[in-house]
Amino acid sequence: AVYATTLYSLTEADFDEYVTRPEFREQEKWSHATRAFDVLKTKLAETPMLKHFDVSRESVVIVYASDWAISGVLTQVHDDVYMPVKFTSRTLKPNELNYDIVEKEILALLRDLNECYTMLAGKPVRVLTRHTTLAWLFRSKGLQGRLSQWAAILSPWKLEICRSMRGEEELLGTLAASITPRAFVDAALEEIAPRKRASRIAVI
Repeated sequence: AVYATTLYSLTEADFDEYVTRPEFREQEKWSHATRAFDVLKTKLAETPMLKHFDVSRESVVIVYASDWAISGVLTQVHDDVYMPVKFTSRTLKPNELNYDIVEKEILALLRDLNECYTMLAGKPVRVLTRHTTLAWLFRSKGLQGRLSQWAAILSPWKLEICRSMRGEEELLGTLAASITPRAFVDAALEEIAPRKRASRIAVI
């Protein structure tokens, strides 16, 4: 899912340029897009088969965030194995690039819950994350700004925030980062990451 975000940044005008003006195909954005598309084809062929959602099984949401994209996966346990039900991802907006890693994982969680709303609404959901500070969001009473808004949005949900344990880390990272082992995800994404810049913050 993360790899596809490079292609999401392309517009209809970009594709028209690619077709009508061959000399523009050597631009950096197209080399990144081509590499991402080639990797994506390979990943799709290797991705585990998605399972149908089973209302009788526990739902586990795994979130992942890199410097420029967020992704998540809804899974359910079948024979002691986490099996994917649905993948979600998107690139970060320029202002979101300034967020810290925990805030980015909250964005990933919000997107996953929104995309899987009809399956998860009213049901308990276990959330696996790399950061225990995500659970702090639900305990703190002095939140302000976007953290306060996010806490309000998440308050109706029955969420259990769990930090992934040793032994789960590689499997969960693999699922959340689209079949690339977490230890190598950030390095792999450097070759295909779109050139986005964080918004500048004016100092007064």
